[in-house]
Formats: sequence, structure tokens, C-alpha cells
Amino acid sequence: MKPATKAFDEKEFVAGLRISIERNFNPLAASEMSAYMRNLFEFAGVNAPARTEILRDVSAKFEKPTQSQILKVMRMLWELDEREYQMLACEFLNKNKKVLSASFVSTHVKYFITHKSWWDSVDSLRPAIGYVVSENRELDKVIFKWIESDNKWLVRSALIHQLVLKNKVDASKLFKLCEIRQSDSEFFIAKAVGWALRDYSYVDPSAVKKFIKSHPNLTPLAKREGMKAINRKDSKAKA
Repeated sequence: MKPATKAFDEKEFVAGLRISIERNFNPLAASEMSAYMRNLFEFAGVNAPARTEILRDVSAKFEKPTQSQILKVMRMLWELDEREYQMLACEFLNKNKKVLSASFVSTHVKYFITHKSWWDSVDSLRPAIGYVVSENRELDKVIFKWIESDNKWLVRSALIHQLVLKNKVDASKLFKLCEIRQSDSEFFIAKAVGWALRDYSYVDPSAVKKFIKSHPNLTPLAKREGMKAINRKDSKAKA
């Protein structure tokens, strides 16, 4: 029999995560993780599988959180030094994404995209953003605001928000977003353009090839990434 769950309490929840992370502190792994991330963040040396297990064990003690409680937990975790806490915040968010309303994207998530920003946190916010936008199509106006932003992480979030939606991707929106940033050579933006195109090429390779061919101003990186899966498939077919 499962133990009875209790009402969700943000402070108690975060305290439980901190106790477990501190218990699993690994200084050698922490140093290696920090070096891998260009020493931008401190780490506790707790890897992804261990974090998932910690989150599962702590979550099992509580009832499901509301959006307000999710956001409070995320803010608390975002303020902590070790990068594991931001990763836990993102995993906690994605685990509970179905309770999120449109206001999560229109009002709240921008803070997390633009604070303590790097590809790991920005890309980890993507599943929740993609889910909420797909359920609330009026949020496209927010996405098109992000794509014009001077903040590269908002731009990247706009470009990648439809990843893994497969045949549910709004192709017209995808190509418009990529077109707006086609010549942007900033690495994380160009990479995101190519990533978005490559992901959709598994659904409609002809449409992606046509888009790339008709947009000569695409950066070499975006073209290379966008054509990667198509070229791989063509090479296998010729073998």
C-alpha cells in the first residue's frame, strides 16, 4: 500500500530536495560538471538519473501541486547556487506541465528563460512551453514576440518550442520563425534554426529541403543541421 500523501508545501518540498542533493554531494563529479559547463555554475556532482530518482521520491510524499505552487518552487530552486537545482526545477515543471495555464507562457516563464541562462536550462524548459502553446494557440503572439527579441535565449525558445511534436507541428509557424532568424549567425540561434528544421525533416523532408533551397541567406550551420537527417537517409539509400 502506498503511503498517504500530504498537502503540497513548497518550503517542505524544496527542503526535501536539498537534503537529498547534499547527501549525494560528489566533489570530483561536481568539478568535472562545472568544467564541462565552462565553469558558469557551481555543481553538487549529482547526475541526471540520480536527480530524477530524488525528485520522484520527494514528489511521492505530496499531492499534486498547482501552477502557483510550481512557480514558487521553481523560484526557490532558481535562487540556489548549484546547477542541479535549476535542472530539478525544469524536471519538476515538465512532470506537472498538464496543470499549467496559458499564463505560464504569457507571464511567468520568461523569468526562467532569461535568468541563469544557458542551453541546459533553456532547452529543459522547452517541453512545458511547447505543451502549453500547443494547447493555447493564442500564445503564438508571444512566440513571435520572442523571435524578435534581443535576448538570444528567448529567440532560441521560440525556435525550438515545437520540437518532438512530429505531425502536430504547425509547419507554417515553424518556417516563419526560421525565416525571421535565417541569417542570424549567433551560435545558439543558428543551431536552433537548424535543429527545428532537422526535427521537422523526419515528418516532411521535402518541405524542409524546399525551405532550405529557397532561403540562401540561411547560415551554414543552420543549413548543415537542417539537412543532417535528410543527408544521412540519402547516403543510406545510395549505399
